[in-house]
Amino acid sequence: MVALKNIIVIFLNIIAILLMLAGCSKDNNLPFTTIGKGFNLSGVDREKEKKIISQQEEWDDFFMNWPRWEIDQFNEIVIDYDKYQIIAVIDETRPDTGWSINITQMTEHSDKIILTVQVKKSDGRAFFLEIQPYHIVKIPKTTKSIEFKLIY
Repeated sequence: MVALKNIIVIFLNIIAILLMLAGCSKDNNLPFTTIGKGFNLSGVDREKEKKIISQQEEWDDFFMNWPRWEIDQFNEIVIDYDKYQIIAVIDETRPDTGWSINITQMTEHSDKIILTVQVKKSDGRAFFLEIQPYHIVKIPKTTKSIEFKLIY
């Protein structure tokens, strides 16, 4: 009877340890909201960049010289920076309209957040018009470092 009790205690401890390890290694996908997405920045003279915006002044500076027609298509432009941050990814200038850039996933780890960004050329017909794709999202405010994982 004592041996069976010891086996049960050992078995329960092993299960508890496995559950703890599974909980520690699990990554969480976090929600994000697209604020703006497009490709018509040609002529704005923007560099390819990945930007984290945490204050209104940074947001204002970021949009200096942007075409008004692009900003007018955004879902929102007034952000509560006590609750949210903005992540913007701007691709390099491309020679045709077949290119896109998309933030596809935001994964929280214990020490950082990884944003997966897909840069893609479509197989379909493209117009030979110089473009610069971008994707801007709103995320919950965080103190964790943010890393970008680019997929081509």
